[in-house]
Amino acid sequence: MKRSSLLMLAVMVSGCGTFQNPSTIASLQKEQKPLEDVPLPRVMHEDVRREYRELLETIEDRRLYEQIERRIASVYMLEGDYDQLRGVMPGEDGYFPEAITAYHQLLNKYPDSERNAEAMYQLAKAYDLDGRDQEAKAVLEEFITEHPHSHRLAEVYFRKGDIHFRHEEYEQAEQAYRSVVAIGQESAFLNNSWYLLGWSQYKLSDYDRSLMSFSRVLDRLVPEDGKIEKLDKVNRSLVDDTLRIMSVGLAYAGGSSKIDSMFANRPEAKKYTWILYSSLGQHYLEKERYEDSASSFRAFVVQNPDSERAPEMHAEMIRAYVDGEFSQQVLPEKENYVRNYGVHSEFWKTKPAEVKAKVIPNLKTFIDELARHYHATGQRLTRELADGAIKASAVAATEATRQTSFLKAAQFYGEFEQTFPNDPKVPEMVYMRAEAAFDGGDYPTAITHYERTAYEFGNSEFGADAGYAAIIAYQKEAERLIAQAGKDSERLRDWRSKGVESQLRFVQTFRDDERSGAVLAKTSEELFALGRYEKALEVATSIVSKAGEVDRELNRTAWGVIAHSQYELADFTAAEAGYRNQLRFIDLDDPEFKAVTERMAVTIYKQGEQALAAKDLEGAIDHFLRIKAVAPKTDVRVVAQFDAATHLLTLEEWEPALTEMLELRRLFPNHKLAKDLDQKIAWTYEQDEQWQMAASEYEQIYRADDRADVRRDALFLAAELYEKAGNEDQALEYFKKWAFDYEEPFDTRMEARYHVAYLYERRDDYHRHLYWLRRVIDGHNKAPENWQSDRSAWLAAWANNKYGDYWRIEFDRVRLKHPLNKSIPRKNEKLKNALDRYQQAADYGVLDQTTRATFNIADLYGQFARELMDAPRPSGLSQLEAMQYELVLEEQAIPFEDLAIEVHQANIERSWSGTFNPWIERSFEAMAKLNPARFDKQEVKVAYGDGIR
Repeated sequence: MKRSSLLMLAVMVSGCGTFQNPSTIASLQKEQKPLEDVPLPRVMHEDVRREYRELLETIEDRRLYEQIERRIASVYMLEGDYDQLRGVMPGEDGYFPEAITAYHQLLNKYPDSERNAEAMYQLAKAYDLDGRDQEAKAVLEEFITEHPHSHRLAEVYFRKGDIHFRHEEYEQAEQAYRSVVAIGQESAFLNNSWYLLGWSQYKLSDYDRSLMSFSRVLDRLVPEDGKIEKLDKVNRSLVDDTLRIMSVGLAYAGGSSKIDSMFANRPEAKKYTWILYSSLGQHYLEKERYEDSASSFRAFVVQNPDSERAPEMHAEMIRAYVDGEFSQQVLPEKENYVRNYGVHSEFWKTKPAEVKAKVIPNLKTFIDELARHYHATGQRLTRELADGAIKASAVAATEATRQTSFLKAAQFYGEFEQTFPNDPKVPEMVYMRAEAAFDGGDYPTAITHYERTAYEFGNSEFGADAGYAAIIAYQKEAERLIAQAGKDSERLRDWRSKGVESQLRFVQTFRDDERSGAVLAKTSEELFALGRYEKALEVATSIVSKAGEVDRELNRTAWGVIAHSQYELADFTAAEAGYRNQLRFIDLDDPEFKAVTERMAVTIYKQGEQALAAKDLEGAIDHFLRIKAVAPKTDVRVVAQFDAATHLLTLEEWEPALTEMLELRRLFPNHKLAKDLDQKIAWTYEQDEQWQMAASEYEQIYRADDRADVRRDALFLAAELYEKAGNEDQALEYFKKWAFDYEEPFDTRMEARYHVAYLYERRDDYHRHLYWLRRVIDGHNKAPENWQSDRSAWLAAWANNKYGDYWRIEFDRVRLKHPLNKSIPRKNEKLKNALDRYQQAADYGVLDQTTRATFNIADLYGQFARELMDAPRPSGLSQLEAMQYELVLEEQAIPFEDLAIEVHQANIERSWSGTFNPWIERSFEAMAKLNPARFDKQEVKVAYGDGIR
């Protein structure tokens, strides 16, 4: 029995390494390897322990005895591990109560044993595996104190850190992990310690230190070429996790700027810096923080423009903007991409082919997109400008943007060809480049690529159009040269010569094209522009003279050249004949028929202008009106007929002028000139003294015109003319409407009130007459001083005089009756009202109204004196009483008579300064009666003016 036990001891001692699991706590927690069917030893754990205990009874060697006791504890650990792996339900005290007890006994029994470090480690492990991590932590702390030089110290610190981290004791965890990395030796825990140290610092919001700790993981694991895809699964997972949490930390710590500040001066970080920018960008993208994502990618591109990773990061930036729908940023970045990595960039010139190959797909897409975008933008702005959709203040800026857009489109079309010269789309791109350059005003570039399209590529789809467009571009550039250098510059002559060559090339290449005839005509026009009109006539005339050999289309073109040439030579009669001949070769339903007819009408109009220049006004009118017969549907017909009517007005041929204008208005109501016809017609009726017709026209202008000032003036004129026509009802209605509806012009407002007051007087409607007189007076008196005028003062004086006349009528109605003490006050009241009004009229200082008021004041005094003298006498008076009564009346009347003489005298004295008018004359007549000795003489009458009215 002893022999077999010793054999078993030997086996167990030598096999200790087999049974003792070298795995760490972390590996047991993390590694989830599938279990394989392994033949289990026949000897069970309890059997082994029993054998060990039996050996203990026979062993006397202390060291061997201690070793066997440690093996027994190890078997307890193995059994617990085994049960835990098999999923056996633990006991009330867990899987390792016996192992824990055994290790405690060993530590107590052998406190000074050199093997206690391993025992303490296993004890901590047992506690930890049983979920008693606080007891495990206590043992680990004791381990650190008692075994500071143990080879397991790094692992112990790591396990202690795990426990602290698990319980969110991040400061203690940080200290533990820092202790691991401080040991400095390579261990299985170093990478994870840096990783968890970073996590602890992150949890403590110490982002800078956290990022630096995480970076140590990348320093150690990322290959020198930065290709993390080469890593094994475990290390790749750790690197991915590190990048993920670093992205979060960077987002908290300041984003992409933090990468530059922390890692720019760390050479060891260069291999993975691009990954940090990329990872941060992807993090922001996942959080839908698109602008921040793009900024991260941009930061790398800005800091590392020469990096082979720059195009990749730039493309990621663009994708971030696309995902975030930041359309305004997408386009400029695509443009920057092409600029930074395209064929004209330093990148393209210096990088190897395999690097350039990576940017080619993006270049192809972006260049095409940019070209078409700018082309479409230019076309859109062209439409908006043509439609008048742009505010006047923004037209210049919009036009500049439109031109820039087309030129940039042309640039990108060209870059496409330069980058991909063998691509099947090159012919299309060349044509599109020409189109964009043309619309952008770069005609030389447009010509080059139009002609390449037409004559180099022989493009069946765009060839003829391109060849024709080149001709148009030559003409456009010629116009520009005229503006820049004048019509006589050598540059212009050379340019037009090239244009003629292009035109001939077009006719030769595209002989059957329907535009060939137009090109031939254009060639003639170029000869005109060079001043060779006679030569153009010679060539065209030689064509039409070939009887039977000239087809219809060439005849049509040649006669057009002849007519054009004669026009340029100012032989408008011959030009008219040329256009008439050209019309013989154009079908009535051909759109060109209308155009040529229009040109023929212009030649007739020009003949009219020549007659005007020769002062043959009637001859000019005949030419202008002739267009009605030969070209009635042309635009120039309207202008010519309008001009004819205008010249008829100059000749004061009112009825013929009206005939033409009325016809124009009836036939062309929507023509731009029609707006002025209504006023001309109304004015003509007025000049012809057809007051009712003129008034009706102005009334119609008032009702229909959309211009407020025109409507206002037309209303007043209608009222005036209705008054002249004797239609006082309509005149009164419109004058009142004007006076009520319009405050300005002030002078017209005063006139309107004057007319209303005047018309109500004519109707003997004194109540309304007096109301409008007050409106006239108030209108002047209350107006601002800078509004008042001589005319408004005259009207106010006139209105006061009229008001005085009204009170004079009332004065006349009151008769002096007996007893006088009752009738005189009533008459005196009327007298006072009249005198007040006359005096107010005189105060304005308007000569004719002042003399009128002065006369009326004097006349009223004289009349009152006479009426007093002629007042009825009471009956039954004695002779003495009658004489006394006469004396009293005389005493009352003489002062009024004296006043009359005094006022008339003042009026007459105005004539001494050369002023004379009917009211002064009437004062002379009155004074001849009041003072015949002095004034009843024959006087020489002086001419006088009417004064202001």
